[in-house]
Amino acid sequence: MKKPKKLFISPLSPLFDEFVRFRKASKRWNQTDEITLRAFDKHCAINFPNHKSICEDMLKWCKERPVEHGNSCYRRILVVTKFIEYTNANGHTQVEPPNLPSQKRSTYIPHAFEEEELTRFFAECDRYSLSFDIHKGPNFRTNRLNRMELPVFFRLMFSTGMRTVELRELRRADVDFEHGIININKSKGYGQHRVALHHTTWKLLKLYDIKMDSIMPSRTIFFPNTKDQSRPPRWHDYHFRKIWDAVNITGVRLYDLRSNYAVTNISKWKHLGFTIGEKLIHLSRSMGHCNLNQTYSYFTISPILADKLKDLSEKSFNNLLPKINYDEI
Repeated sequence: MKKPKKLFISPLSPLFDEFVRFRKASKRWNQTDEITLRAFDKHCAINFPNHKSICEDMLKWCKERPVEHGNSCYRRILVVTKFIEYTNANGHTQVEPPNLPSQKRSTYIPHAFEEEELTRFFAECDRYSLSFDIHKGPNFRTNRLNRMELPVFFRLMFSTGMRTVELRELRRADVDFEHGIININKSKGYGQHRVALHHTTWKLLKLYDIKMDSIMPSRTIFFPNTKDQSRPPRWHDYHFRKIWDAVNITGVRLYDLRSNYAVTNISKWKHLGFTIGEKLIHLSRSMGHCNLNQTYSYFTISPILADKLKDLSEKSFNNLLPKINYDEI
């Protein structure tokens, strides 16, 4: 039997492996952390080939780079900081963890989609997906999966407001086709939650699963690569940019589809019979937010909701939820 490929190559690999097992058991591990820790491991292998323990010089890798700002540096070195804290707590090392730079409040305003823009985007998404040649060439298997997955991936994000990591890590067993529910077990932090599917999305996922089962029986990942592994972030980012550029509208991020889900729901609340507080809680749980502040921030980050916020008792909400952390949404 073929041995599984080693994730890490430096003399520190036993410590890295132990840390990864711990994080997986705590449901705090993701592909982005793996990529970052492997980059740090490569740095250690090249520059410290004989060191079996962490030394302070290794942590120069964590210094803010000229091309970074505080937020990007924070995201890059966070997993290394957690690794040092783990090895210190377990008596493997006695090294001061690198200082995390202060995160700056995000000033980005999500794109306010118009219906015509979304129509053009999904039409281009379908055209783009059909352009993949699934009959010949060395990449026909990859092309076939891209053709199947991309239209469903983006529509599911638009319809449910799921995070990209939740979509990438979604397993087939997490989708309840009988009741139209998605159980999200791999999320940002511990955020396990459920999402109820709109009947059109529910129908689409059923059809997609049947088609995927015919070309990849017994797959475990809902949107797999050819090895039945989760897709990396660059997969959806690359294809989203290709599709949106063809629509010729600038200043849009994939994550804006998640923001659009929240904004669309909030904009409809005036016409529903439940209290605003109940709706806020339901939306917060559906989106996997840790607290109501994160959900409430969607009232303020989009200019088109300024009047809506006043109409929905601005004073009461501000008294209840005075502090907003934009980086957590």
